[in-house]
Amino acid sequence: MMTRITTAVALFLLLSLAGRSQVSLTAQAYAEVMEALSATETSQMNFGRFSTLMNGGQVILSPSGERSSQGSVMLNGGFAQPGIFTVTGAPDASFTIQLPQGPALLMHQGSNKIMTVDGWASDPPAGNGNIILQQGQETVSIGATLQVGPIEDNPVGMYTGSFSLTFAYN
Repeated sequence: MMTRITTAVALFLLLSLAGRSQVSLTAQAYAEVMEALSATETSQMNFGRFSTLMNGGQVILSPSGERSSQGSVMLNGGFAQPGIFTVTGAPDASFTIQLPQGPALLMHQGSNKIMTVDGWASDPPAGNGNIILQQGQETVSIGATLQVGPIEDNPVGMYTGSFSLTFAYN
């Protein structure tokens, strides 16, 4: 009986000591600081030359640079191109494009008359969170639709304005 009590006490002491044992170690942690994302406007958006008749209409400029019109707007010669931006950052990182939330205004130089720009589109497409910075760089083209009023609302002359884009890492 004494042997059983001694064995039980020894087992109890071993289990008690095992529960109280501890170990310390040193673990590793990592962090990576990425190159800041930046963008440069390589070419300004230009809807080109056109004429408007009685009712106005639209000039549609695709991200690939194709231009078309609707309504009583007639396209004339002249240079038209999408807005082109070079985005740079960490190689092989992914980023997103946020297009303008609303219309941009183009103001007539010489009067307070305006045209609006909306219908924003991009290549690569906005909302695609998997745009990769191949070798740390990607070219983004932006197109849009210019809303043109009749000649009394949008007189002959130059119209200028600006718009905002956001490029962000995923």
